[in-house]
Amino acid sequence: MVKAVKGVVIECDTSVKQIILGLNEKSHFIIEDLDDTHVFVDAGCIDQLREDIDQILNENTYKVEDPK
Repeated sequence: MVKAVKGVVIECDTSVKQIILGLNEKSHFIIEDLDDTHVFVDAGCIDQLREDIDQILNENTYKVEDPK
């Protein structure tokens, strides 16, 4: 019997992939780790994953304040 799983292949750089692997520790949404830049994830987790990655990247971005 064949079992099919609906998923999405994500292509990213290695630093974002490390963030995804870290997020997977608590949520377990990765179906298959394909290579250095590709991950196959559960399709139902895409929106939440996108929000989590955006939040982490925004927290780790240097912001220049306008001196007034």
